[in-house]
Amino acid sequence: MKILMVAPSHTYPPVKGYQVMLCRHIEQLADHHSIDLIAFGDSSQQSAGVDPIKVLCNSVEIIPLPIYKIVLNLFRGIFSPDPLQVCFYRSKSMSEAVENRLRLVSYDVVIFQLTRMTQFLPLWYRGSKILNMVDPLVLNYERSLTWRPWYIRSVLKYEIARLRCYEAQHASRFDCVSLIAQADVVDYQAMLKNIRFELIPYGVDTAYFRPDDAVIRQPGMIVITGNMGYAPNVDAVEYFCREIFPLILVQEPRAHLWLVGTRPSSEIKKLGNNKNITVTGHVNDVRYYLNRAMVSVCPIRLNVGTQTKVLEALSIGTPVVTTSSGNQGIGGESGTVLYVADTPLEFSDRVVSLLKGHHWDRLSKNGRKFVLDHFKWESSAEKLGFILNTLIYQAQESKE
Repeated sequence: MKILMVAPSHTYPPVKGYQVMLCRHIEQLADHHSIDLIAFGDSSQQSAGVDPIKVLCNSVEIIPLPIYKIVLNLFRGIFSPDPLQVCFYRSKSMSEAVENRLRLVSYDVVIFQLTRMTQFLPLWYRGSKILNMVDPLVLNYERSLTWRPWYIRSVLKYEIARLRCYEAQHASRFDCVSLIAQADVVDYQAMLKNIRFELIPYGVDTAYFRPDDAVIRQPGMIVITGNMGYAPNVDAVEYFCREIFPLILVQEPRAHLWLVGTRPSSEIKKLGNNKNITVTGHVNDVRYYLNRAMVSVCPIRLNVGTQTKVLEALSIGTPVVTTSSGNQGIGGESGTVLYVADTPLEFSDRVVSLLKGHHWDRLSKNGRKFVLDHFKWESSAEKLGFILNTLIYQAQESKE
C-alpha cells in the first residue's frame, strides 16, 4: 500500500517518544509498503546521509520551521482561539507540501502524528486517514494540574479548554484516532463521542534492550532513567528522593541511586550533593546502567501514556518498582512482572526486597518475557498494519 506520514518533527536518532514510534513503524512497514514522509526538521541534517529512514522511505521531505517563525506564531497564537500547541506549528510551507503531495499521489492511507498536525489536512481530502495522538496533551495537562504552580495552572487550564474544542472539531475528520494506552482510549471515548478509537501500543527494541550476562549487577544500585528536564520526571524524582529513598537507606545504608538522563533540571542537579545519589546527565548508552542496576524505579505520578523507561528496564531483565500511574500503559501484573506500589512505605519495602535478592530472578525473567509477548515494535506495527488494511477495505466497500 502507499502510505503518507505527516509528523511534527523527525530527527535521527529519534529523541522524543513520538519520534521513536514514527521511526520504528517506518522500519517495520517499509519492507512491504511504500512510505512517504513529510516532517518539520533541520534539512541540513538530512543531507548528511546518515539517516536510515531516508533509505527506507520512498521520499522524505523536511520542512524548516525557523525560530523567528515560531516566535511570530506564538505571538499570533495569543489572539487565536486555537491551542498554542497548534499555533506553534503554523506553516504555509507545510500546508503546501502536504496539499501538493495529496494532489499528485493517490495514497491508500495518510497518517497524521499528534493533534498539532491536523491543521495540515486539506478540507477537500476524502481519502483514508488516521490521527495518531500518541500521548494526548489534554489528559497530560489535566492530570498534572494538581502539582503545577498556580501561575502555570491558569495557563494550562486555558490551553486545555482550547485543546478540547480543537480536538472535538478536528478528530471527526479522521477515520480513526489511535492512542498508546488503553486507559487513554477509555477516557477519550467519554470525551469525544462517535469517534473510532484504536489502541496501537508503544514498543521497545528487545534486541537492543536485552540482558548482558557478562555484566555483574552492582549491590545496592538503584536507577531512574529518562529525560531529567521533563516536568513529570522531575516531580517523580523529587518525590522518590524526599519520601521513599530515606526509608530505603534506613534498611539498606549502602543503597545508591543513579539518576540517568539528559537535561537534568537545577532541582535534580542539587540532589547530586547527596553522597548516596549520582546525577549523570546525558549518557551515550543507558543500557550500561540498566544492566548493572539491581532495581529500576519509576515513581511517576502523572497518569498518562506508556512509560518507556519501564519497558526498557523490563526488557533488559532489571526488575521494576513503579506506581499505578507508571504501570497504566503497561498493565503488568504486580508481583509477577513487576511491583506496583503507591505509598512510600510499600514502595521502599519492594525496593529493599529486590536489593536483597528476594524473587529477583523470577521478576527478571518474567519482565523480559512480558515485553517480548506484548511490547515488541513488530507487534505494534502489526496492529497498525491491520488497522490500515481495515480502513482501505472499508473505503473500497463504500465505493462499490
